[in-house]
Amino acid sequence: MKLVSSRGVGLLLAIPVLLLAGAVYATANVQRNAALKSAREQVASQRLLTAMLDQETGARGFFQTRQQEFLQPLTQGTRAFGSSLVELRSLLAGDSGLQQMLADQEQRAAAWHTATQAAVLALEHGGRVQSDAVARRAKSVMDGFRGVHTAFDASLNQRRSRSLSAATGIAVAVAIALAALLAAGGLLLTRRMARNEEARQHDQSELRELLQASESEQESRGLLIRHVEKLIRGAGAAVLNRNNSADRLEITHGDCESPLRYANTEQMRPRSCMAVRLSRSYDQQSDGDGLQQCEICGGLDGAATCEPLLVGGQVIGSVLVASRKPIDADRRIRLRESVAQAAPILANQRNLAIAEGRAASDALTGLPNRRAADEAFKRMAAHAGRSITPLAAIMLDLDHFKLLNDRHGHESGDRALALVGSIIGSTIRASDFAARYGGEEFLVLLPDTDRDSAMILAEKLRSEIEHAELVGIGAITASLGVAVLPMDAAEPDELLRKADRALYAAKENGRNRVHSASPSAAEVEIEL
Repeated sequence: MKLVSSRGVGLLLAIPVLLLAGAVYATANVQRNAALKSAREQVASQRLLTAMLDQETGARGFFQTRQQEFLQPLTQGTRAFGSSLVELRSLLAGDSGLQQMLADQEQRAAAWHTATQAAVLALEHGGRVQSDAVARRAKSVMDGFRGVHTAFDASLNQRRSRSLSAATGIAVAVAIALAALLAAGGLLLTRRMARNEEARQHDQSELRELLQASESEQESRGLLIRHVEKLIRGAGAAVLNRNNSADRLEITHGDCESPLRYANTEQMRPRSCMAVRLSRSYDQQSDGDGLQQCEICGGLDGAATCEPLLVGGQVIGSVLVASRKPIDADRRIRLRESVAQAAPILANQRNLAIAEGRAASDALTGLPNRRAADEAFKRMAAHAGRSITPLAAIMLDLDHFKLLNDRHGHESGDRALALVGSIIGSTIRASDFAARYGGEEFLVLLPDTDRDSAMILAEKLRSEIEHAELVGIGAITASLGVAVLPMDAAEPDELLRKADRALYAAKENGRNRVHSASPSAAEVEIEL
């Protein structure tokens, strides 16, 4: 499942903030525009009334005094009335009720203006006008205008209230819609984060379960690498494991293109890895910008991150991940969790393998002990039976070993056993098996080996031992018995008994020789 990165979370959080800011601005703009328009309508209405009153004042003064200066307010009021009328028509476009009331005011004003102008012209041309009658008619018309204008103002106030209520309603609706959107976005984000967390826990649980069920440290390393390469798509991973001597790093590669597949492992020391060296995460960027580059990942293309395998403050290795693309912070956190979970399991498996190795090996010679030999014999005998191939067994026993111990001491006897173990280990093939079978007796198992080849190897072992010398002791010799399955034994258990009998036959015939379990075989003396 795709993870939500910190950048993605930031983007998801930024979108609601931007939407909220936009909604607040939009609703505030709607309310402001509604308030401004209402204010303009009120101002224009007031100017309309003022213009009418200016005309009335000018006309009344002229009628009473016959002075021309009173005609100036009349003229100015007429112009102001016309401009206010035009503005109101524009502001009230689409409102038929208010347009009708405005037209009524215009008609009344026009009637008043016509009568007044006629009286003014008559007086200016020397005519006589009954001032009282004119005044009464003007007052009647003006009262009618005022009444209509009062109703007009009341309607404007109602219109303003409706506009502001509508703007408030829009703001509320936008707020509700935005709250619903934020709630839905929050729910979506919460669910996505919950799914991501569930997927993370599932992956970690699966990794822990598989690691605990794995049978070896090598298998666990492979599981960890596959988990990391699944977590960081397109990346290659490798586990750098400190060997038991803690002087070299051993590499385990994954199925993808390993970042260290062609690396020279002989040159890799623990201090070569910065994560191991610093006991903390180490990131190598593609630009190589840093005070010091890691000797291992410094030459890789792209970005690399390395997590130490820490157990109780001790570093047992590291996990290296290389990618041509940058590795985001969330993936690094997941990687760190996975490595921290795997480290103690890998350490336990290593300690168990070391303990089992010690339990199955002979401390003196370094060869497997009898317990390990019995298990190996069962396994190799079963394979020989399935593949219908011969399995040769060589039993080897040092000659006069008790006398050597009595004469030179047990320390010399131990040195003799260690020398023989070293000779056997360096002489046999990689597919062969050798063990200290007990006391001064050794067992060598040779898969897919016939009698002649087994006799040649046995003679070579005898000769190598004979020509090896221990300081203060001199030469030592050994007797060897050879038996081959299925030629000498019908069952696997019988094979070792036949080899042991051949060994004692070699001792009875003078020691320092090789004998075969075959009844017709004679003592073999091959000079190599």
